Amino acid sequence: MLKSSLLTLLLASIGFAHAGTNIDMTIAPLGTPKFDFDRGGKGRLESLQASFGINHDLNQQHNVGLNIQLARESWEFEQSPWKVAEPWKQLERVTFSVPYRYRTDSGWTFAVAADASNSKEKNAEAKESWIYGMNAYVAKTVSPTLLFGVGAGVYRQLEKTTGFPFLIIDWKITPNLTLANPFTVGPVGPAGLELSWAFTPQFDVGVGGAMRQFQYRLAKSNPLAPDGVLEEQYAPVFLHAAYKFHPSWRVDAYTGVAAGGKFTILDSNGNELSSEKAKKMPFFGFALNGRF
Repeated sequence: MLKSSLLTLLLASIGFAHAGTNIDMTIAPLGTPKFDFDRGGKGRLESLQASFGINHDLNQQHNVGLNIQLARESWEFEQSPWKVAEPWKQLERVTFSVPYRYRTDSGWTFAVAADASNSKEKNAEAKESWIYGMNAYVAKTVSPTLLFGVGAGVYRQLEKTTGFPFLIIDWKITPNLTLANPFTVGPVGPAGLELSWAFTPQFDVGVGGAMRQFQYRLAKSNPLAPDGVLEEQYAPVFLHAAYKFHPSWRVDAYTGVAAGGKFTILDSNGNELSSEKAKKMPFFGFALNGRF
């Protein structure tokens, strides 16, 4: 969910225009009130995500980076539809990403990123919890106000291989109105879209959405599927407000609803044991972002 957790908010911009070396840091707590499952029972989530990234321009054309994201989800249930008190409790994810970008003098950008995530329930086997893959895109600076591109990602998850296309866009429609990708592409899904309005150079608001999917290896002691897999799917739609209180520091606030919530349990052989849908899942959170 949130940029990882209910939404997985990496909250890092694509960053084509920065020279030299950039260091980005984000910490993002997020929570939901109690929400209902279709077959009865309630759930509630608290998540915390932190990310750290270094991007370095080797020269005017070549850029490489290293990004690390830590995420933790703590779940509480009330009469869960799985007929056990705690179908899962704490979920953990560590993601490493190595992006590379090449920019031409004619305005083209070619990029590729390799990702590896260790995604599991607390106390699950770490060596059985790796998700890995890559994404790539090509984009063109069409005008001083528009960058547009297309890409695709392919990832080997815990029990299947998935692929998806995505758009890269950074379009300054007017001096105050921008359509852009709010998230980074990675193992949990494509980048999404956000339309934002800048009231002042320091303050802007936006509305956006994305598709997200998470898989976690379950622990041997899990009451539903020992050594199995939990898969979460959401389509978060959100409102976003950001305030830059320093040239290098920004605080973001988010609220919204994750529609289409679905929780699927697989056994250790990848066979589906159960699938449960959630009714609308409201969420709220914020993020503190710094760049050096």
